[in-house]
Amino acid sequence: MRRPVVLLALATLTACSQPKRELGVDIFSNDTIPTQFVVTLNGTLVMGLRANNFHMRADKSLVLETPGSLIVQKGEGTATISALDTMRRIAVEPTGTPPDSSDALSVVGRTVRVTRVGEENRVKLHVERP
Repeated sequence: MRRPVVLLALATLTACSQPKRELGVDIFSNDTIPTQFVVTLNGTLVMGLRANNFHMRADKSLVLETPGSLIVQKGEGTATISALDTMRRIAVEPTGTPPDSSDALSVVGRTVRVTRVGEENRVKLHVERP
């Protein structure tokens, strides 16, 4: 009787010890100077924000600074990431992208749309303004 209980406990501990992979995007400046950006969410998408620096404007919108991350918490919809300075571009790539794959998986533009459909474990990136 003890053996099945011990095996069940070990199986549960092993399953719980695996770190959950974060789903989201990392946002960088296209050059070495930090870029300020804003994020607009549509749909039921809920995202956590991480950024090097941030401040709130008078209209209560949040301005973030690269490098930053948007981590999906739940829901579906789109997040539009826009650089405040129209001459600056941002690079957006899926969270956890290996350094040797970042050129193939990242997109660069002034406005980038991140889309999550349903409960998919991936996001789609699309440049709206290059």
